[in-house]
Amino acid sequence: MRGNIAQLMQQAQKMQENLQKAQEDLAKLEVTGSAGGGMVSVTLTGTKEC
Repeated sequence: MRGNIAQLMQQAQKMQENLQKAQEDLAKLEVTGSAGGGMVSVTLTGTKEC
């Protein structure tokens, strides 16, 4: 039983590391969309900032 808890803790730590990396990657992302023949344009980052 103790081994299972230790294994679960390791998996949780790995998931947390993966989530942190994904958040860092998203922070670097920038997406631009436009409409109306280019009259309206919006650029957002992965952190939802304009």
